[in-house]
Order: sequence, then structure tokens, then C-alpha cells
Amino acid sequence: MNSRIELNKDRQKDIDREKQVQVIKKIVKRIVLTIIIIFLVTFFAFLYVIKIGTTSIIVNEEAIVNEKIPESFSSVKVIQFGDIHYDNYDLLKDTVNTINKRNPDLVLFTGDLLSSSKLNPSSRKKLVKQLKRIKANLGKYAVLGEDDNDEALSILLDCGFIVLNNSNDLIYNDSNEAIMLVGLNTNDDNINYDAAFSNYNPNTYTIVLFHKPDYIDNFINNYQIDLALAGHSHLGEIRIPYLLNLANKDHASKYINSYYEINNTKFYITSGIGTSEYDVRINARPSINFFRLRKIA
Repeated sequence: MNSRIELNKDRQKDIDREKQVQVIKKIVKRIVLTIIIIFLVTFFAFLYVIKIGTTSIIVNEEAIVNEKIPESFSSVKVIQFGDIHYDNYDLLKDTVNTINKRNPDLVLFTGDLLSSSKLNPSSRKKLVKQLKRIKANLGKYAVLGEDDNDEALSILLDCGFIVLNNSNDLIYNDSNEAIMLVGLNTNDDNINYDAAFSNYNPNTYTIVLFHKPDYIDNFINNYQIDLALAGHSHLGEIRIPYLLNLANKDHASKYINSYYEINNTKFYITSGIGTSEYDVRINARPSINFFRLRKIA
């Protein structure tokens, strides 16, 4: 017969063994839980990057207040969009719906309508159908980006856009006071700025459209520009504060953020709608800029 001491030793061994089993179970549970958390974080990060990050449109709304804005333009609504790089019909349709929902008076497109791939007749028809849906009682204007060929120009014209190619237009709104719209073709390194600003008057509220943001340095000191609008960089598509910003395209390496104020010029750079080389966006979701003009009382 086993002594009491031996029985206690056996019991203690059983207790110790059970404790070890419980410790191992806890470790295994923690490992499994950690794996599940890593999987879920990775999955939802991937989902955000390829879905929400590239297709969920942000509307950046800003009030533009300036004493040079004519009284007849006070409360006028302006939409800027660009960099469609068309290959996603649903995203284009959402973009047009987002624009039309705000009933803009003036719509401004800052370049890069098409992607590098050639449009087939069916895709062209769908693109034209959607762009024609955009309504703006004061007009639809555009400039060209580096990916905009003759077909892109033809589509924009077919859809009712006035394409400003180093030229300008005076826009009136039921009065004899106008605002000036200047469009620059930044595909040309030898822009004739004198021709583009031929009707320039420093007393007239002036908006300049162009595609590549760094070109602003070529004219900002020669004219009193009130509002400058550009695109091209997609704001880097992948932006991690203090660590990474891939806004390093040609002529988009100096002005890499969405807004600058240079002297008295408000300068907005849109992140665009589509993507370029990679169908990925992190902290640079597709967006449009929505401005409300207001004269200083």
C-alpha cells in the first residue's frame, strides 16, 4: 500500500501536469488569436486599399471668399475633378452622380481622361454617355493631361466641354461683370503665357486650370491669380504621414499636397478619380473639389 506521502506526490504531479496543460492551452489560444487578428487586419486593410481606398469618393467642400468675385457670382457652385484614367465604368458613374447631386454652375476638368489602353467603341459610348450627363449652366471646361490624345479631346468636345488650350474665356452670370478662366496645356514646355492670359485684367477674378502642379511657378509671379486648380499627382496615391508619399511624377514633385496658398493665390490639387500604374490608394482616396464662391460683403 502506498504511503500518504507517495499519494500526495502523485497528486502534486497530477496538479503540476494539469497546470502545464492549462499554460500550454493559454499560449496556443493567444497564438491562434494573434493569427486571427493579423489575418483580419490584413484582410480589411487589403479590402480598404483595393475597394474603399480606390472607389469611395470624397467631396472636399471649400468656401472661396474674395472681394473681386462679382456680386452675380456670389453663391455660384464650382466643381473641379480630374485624372479619371477611364477603365472603371461604375466609378465614373458614381463620379457623375456625385457631381450632379451638387447642382454645380461651373464644372472644371483638370486633365487625364483616358488610361493608356485604347478605348473600344462600346467603352467610348459608355464614357460619352456619362460625361454628357454632367450639367452646369455656366459651362463645362477642360484642359488636357499627358495621357489625353486626340481621342480624349474629341470625347471632351462631344460631351460639351470647352477645352482651353493655352487660352481663356470670360464667363458672365446675368450681369456685365465676368470672371476669367484660363486653361494651360502643360504637355507643352513652351507655353505662350502671353496668349493664354491675353484678356487678363488684375481687377477680374481669375481662375487658372492646368494639369501638372509644378507649372504654377512659371506664371504665379507674373499675374494676380485668385484660384489655381491642378491634378496629375493623384496626391501620391500612397501617403503615409512622415514616412512615404509617392507624389513623385514629372512636374509634381514640389507641390505634393492638396492645398497651398501662394501670396494671395489659393491653389488646390485634386487627388483625382482613377489610378495610374497600380490600382491602389492609401490615404489618398478619389475625390472632387466643390467650391462655393462668395463675395466679401
